[in-house]
Amino acid sequence: MADRPGLSEVELLWLIAWNIADGEWSRIDLDQASGRNVLLKFLSALRVDPREAAKESRIGLQQSLMALRQGSFEETQQESPFSRYAERNMKELVRAWMKEGEAGFVRKWAEVFPPGWEANKPKQEPVRIIVDTGDCEGRALEVTGAPDWQTRAGAEWWYLYHTFGKSWKARMHFTSTANEEGARFSIHYIHVFPNSHRRVFFRLPW
Repeated sequence: MADRPGLSEVELLWLIAWNIADGEWSRIDLDQASGRNVLLKFLSALRVDPREAAKESRIGLQQSLMALRQGSFEETQQESPFSRYAERNMKELVRAWMKEGEAGFVRKWAEVFPPGWEANKPKQEPVRIIVDTGDCEGRALEVTGAPDWQTRAGAEWWYLYHTFGKSWKARMHFTSTANEEGARFSIHYIHVFPNSHRRVFFRLPW
């Protein structure tokens, strides 16, 4: 985790937490018992609602990791903050900790990571972008492989961060009404530093 100069200290801590929730503690040189203890101590030290903090950290890390551009769009999605398995585990572990404290957390951990859990870990295919210039309706980008609309919407932002890094700012976003062919578009108006303004079109699947 030390080779992420573009991440803040808080982001690095959350990235560790998400790797643990994903069962990827070997990425951070921990075994399972150590990973459990690190995550428990991390949640215990939070002074904010851990449910909201985890949700916000996941979205923020997805965008920040895309902005680092240390791999392709698809490769970056192998990071734990993109894992739906990690998201489910984190929700269950946080809920157990908030309801029953350490005892509840330890009990839920044993349910989430029972013996042989690795063989049952679901494989997650990356979301993909069918790439065109994206500058108008006729050359709009398309998101494919998203399991739900939240992931599809999030992937638009992932693409913007992966394409422009952090050298841009969102100005406006809206969903168009259907055109003559019945197609609708998600349109992002962005300011690319220092002085470029662009529109980025994504074709919607409905």
